[in-house]
Amino acid sequence: MSTKEEKMKRFLNEGHLALLFGLTAFTYFLYIGLTKESITSPKDLVEIEGTYEKHSFKDNTGFKNFTHEYYIWTDNHRNTFQVKADYLHIFNRKDFLSNVNQGDKIKFTIPSKSVKSLDSEKNIHVTSVEVEGKTYLDKNRVLEIEKKIASSNEDYFIGAGFLIIGLFGYLRKRK
Repeated sequence: MSTKEEKMKRFLNEGHLALLFGLTAFTYFLYIGLTKESITSPKDLVEIEGTYEKHSFKDNTGFKNFTHEYYIWTDNHRNTFQVKADYLHIFNRKDFLSNVNQGDKIKFTIPSKSVKSLDSEKNIHVTSVEVEGKTYLDKNRVLEIEKKIASSNEDYFIGAGFLIIGLFGYLRKRK
């Protein structure tokens, strides 16, 4: 074995990989926590209107897969409008499926920071859905959820946990 390979093996065996992993995860969760969008009041939202074109509501549940994909399209924006998984329990899906027809006037509220992404290929999360005067996703209830998310420090705690695990792995191997 060459000395370069031995040095690399010793470097990895001394816990540097654990420390590197911990620092990387900490940095990632710190970034996520610092840059997450904060939607806490109606002034953080913008109302847009369009004509309902189609939707795709999928609940992919099973042994290995548990996702929800709720998308709505309008004829006047290229974007896909998405109901976040955080809001599915307050989204009135059954009534939406029963009452909404192609060509109906639809109103959404979206985060004001998403306005710059309108008419792009990006998905835009909606914070309310109203069709022909009937509300299917209530922005006041969404704002309650978003206030809880904004006040949560879980990203920082998860990041700190990874950093501690990385430090523990490093120090354990150094002994």
